[in-house]
Amino acid sequence: MEKADISVIVGEHLLNYRVSAIIKKENKVLVHHSIGSEHFTLPGGRVKEGESSIEALQREIKEEMDFETEYVRPVSLIENFFIMKGKEYHELLMTHELKFKNEEIYAKEKYEPVEPEKQGKLEFLWIDIKDSKHRYLIIINSTFINNKAINGGAISNGGTIETKGKILFKN
Repeated sequence: MEKADISVIVGEHLLNYRVSAIIKKENKVLVHHSIGSEHFTLPGGRVKEGESSIEALQREIKEEMDFETEYVRPVSLIENFFIMKGKEYHELLMTHELKFKNEEIYAKEKYEPVEPEKQGKLEFLWIDIKDSKHRYLIIINSTFINNKAINGGAISNGGTIETKGKILFKN
């Protein structure tokens, strides 16, 4: 039996426990992008019952990209309150730095998801965090990578979402 995501309705809010990965390649960070959207997110997803945040993150990368990763270090724990599509969210986001076990993976600039239902809709790509032409608007509270603000969850080229997030831990 498949374990459930830790995502429950509590009063008026949907409480989510999520994880995201910072995977670096020189001055770049890997992001997950819905094709046709201006929003980018760090790879990750929801934690399942009985699963640690690191196990969840490694499982999500394996499911979405079919790549094995190694744990590097914890980065941040962010608590967010936001409204998206009319629904109120209370979210805990644990971000960890990972690296790919196979060094050859870093040679590509873009990756398609391995899940057939996501192919053509989603892509993974490297964004240069030192390139001044990239103007990212943070839409959920930020984690810092090489002194550039990159959200623990999502970054965008445009648009805003009201948040009341707090960084509870930053390494």
